[in-house]
Formats: sequence, structure tokens, C-alpha cells
Amino acid sequence: MMKLHPMNLSGYRLTPVMFALAAALALPPAFAQTSPAPATPPDTAGAPATPMHEGTSPPESEVAPAPTTPTAALTSTATFKELDANKDGKLSKDEVASDPMWSANFDTADTDKDGYISKSEFKKYQAEQKKTAKVEDTQR
Repeated sequence: MMKLHPMNLSGYRLTPVMFALAAALALPPAFAQTSPAPATPPDTAGAPATPMHEGTSPPESEVAPAPTTPTAALTSTATFKELDANKDGKLSKDEVASDPMWSANFDTADTDKDGYISKSEFKKYQAEQKKTAKVEDTQR
């Protein structure tokens, strides 16, 4: 019987060194994948991309959108009763922390600045938001 040399591929026998070499050659393509683009563009506030001459306006692509209120992208379907966890008739920052819209707008809704949103402040803020939403819808 003929004894095959470990490097002889005709006998389909690979040494551990050959296996390691094959694995090492297969790894670079796995690491060469591209990463996704960042979710937010880099901060370029205050500096135009190209120098502007006095009396000219920037191209529309460089004009920043109009500032929006914090509630523009946030809405809430939570009721006062649902948010008032301790049933004391007022909402604290801790109680609204689970609701992104109320958490972001707590200080605005707390008109008497006592650190709580009363039921009347809650209703008043909701009414103002509905009115603002209707105005924005008619302007589109």
C-alpha cells in the first residue's frame, strides 16, 4: 500500500496547517463589509458649505427647515387617568416618564410651574395641541 504525503491533495488529506490557511484566506471578505451611513448628518450649524456673497441667498438644498415644536413628531393617546399612577389627581415627571410626548413637553404643559400637571392643565394642553395640528394640516 502506498503511503500519501500529508501535502498530497490527490489523497484528499489536508494537514491542520492547510486548514488554518484556508480559513485565514476566507476571513478578509467577511470583514470587508461596509457599515451603514450614520443616522444623523455631521453638525455643520453656523457655517455654510460654500462661501456666500453679500446679498445672495443659499440654494434651497442648503436652507435649514423651519424649527418645529417638540410635539411636531410626538403624539400621545394616553389619558390622564392612565398616566396618574398614584391616583392623586396630578401628574409628576416620574408618572409621565413612560410617555415620550408628555415627558418632552412636561414643562410647557405645567403652566403654573408647580412641578405637576393638573387635570385642567392636561386638558388645556391637549386642546392647544389639537388646534395646532388642525392649523398645520390646513397649511399643507
